[in-house]
Amino acid sequence: MKNVVISGGSSGVGLAIARDLSKNSRLILIGRNEHKLQLAKRELGKNVDYVVGDLSTIKGRQVVTDFILKETDQVDILIHSAGIYPTNSQDNIDNNLLSHYYLTMSLLDILKGARVLVVTGNPQAIQLAPLCEQQLNEMMRAAWAVTHKTLLVQLLKDKLAMQQTTINSFFPGDVRSDLMPYTKSLGNTSVPVGKYLALDENLNDVTGIFFDEKGNIVSLNHEKYNHETAVNILSKYIPEINQS
Repeated sequence: MKNVVISGGSSGVGLAIARDLSKNSRLILIGRNEHKLQLAKRELGKNVDYVVGDLSTIKGRQVVTDFILKETDQVDILIHSAGIYPTNSQDNIDNNLLSHYYLTMSLLDILKGARVLVVTGNPQAIQLAPLCEQQLNEMMRAAWAVTHKTLLVQLLKDKLAMQQTTINSFFPGDVRSDLMPYTKSLGNTSVPVGKYLALDENLNDVTGIFFDEKGNIVSLNHEKYNHETAVNILSKYIPEINQS
């Protein structure tokens, strides 16, 4: 059985993926709301455990990391599904970028030969949105989140490859969740691409790629999304990457 960690695993996209993986994998779900996590565990069964923690804070990440390291010495699949629709720039940075980076790095020693997956936004937005550091309104904050998550994949790709670990991002499709007002009324509760990217053996060596909701590769502009650009931009938020 695979050992799977899913942030944001108690609802929305994370829970949808957990449903697909829970029968044949051991899952640790991460979330802020213990009641939702309890409901998820009750639904998904004996192969599921959970930890309550806020990944946007140093303390919360430490609680989560300590729990995971106590429970297992190998994570085979790490899925970053946690995120928010931000109302200010700092919340965007903390929840939609730093939470992913620091959780990955804190688990690095038990991610050997693993797959890391980052849930992100619509392919068209990622392709067309500029790499802009301003977050003056709702639209700019949304564009910042999806472009910077895509840069994060490029940043971590080579570092993770040193231990035969892959990292890819994907658009899950429009799925019912509490993320935004309109997503609460959506009918879709399935994310089959999550299971495909987590388990398909044909993807063992595939890394640094962005997939759409059907599992198709989305070609990115490599002049825009590359390691050098990722370091230059993300070092504003993660200063230590210039030292690695």
